[in-house]
Amino acid sequence: MMSTRYRMPEPYQELDHTADAGVVVRAPTAEAALGRLILAFASMLSGGAPVRSEREAIVTVGPGDRAAMAIDILRELLYRFDCERVIPSECEIRRFDPDVGAEVLVGLGPYDAEAHAEGTVLKAVTWHEAHFEPQAGEWLAQVVFDV
Repeated sequence: MMSTRYRMPEPYQELDHTADAGVVVRAPTAEAALGRLILAFASMLSGGAPVRSEREAIVTVGPGDRAAMAIDILRELLYRFDCERVIPSECEIRRFDPDVGAEVLVGLGPYDAEAHAEGTVLKAVTWHEAHFEPQAGEWLAQVVFDV
């Protein structure tokens, strides 16, 4: 299967949730939904401001259901943000299979305190109301973050 590279901006919907922040994305494929979920996460961190890609990293997670794999990927990206101060700018979903796991090539750019001042401080990626499933001929993915 040929992979597609996803770049900001990608459509997503913010969830109104007390003391938390969440996103919902819809896409024609599970891979596209994961790409949009990663970029929605990035948009929340950056406040929607552009992120200049300076390097790439591969994020891999083991087999599991799609929601679990998506949460694990986002947790790894939040860890990298906390430790390295980098935000995803683009991503290529190389594998997203519940039987063998996921592999994502992520373009990363530096967090800029001035340019990204409107970003949301995310503390954790939670299981609360997490979904990743086919619905009405498309894929729906939803994640809630502690803020």
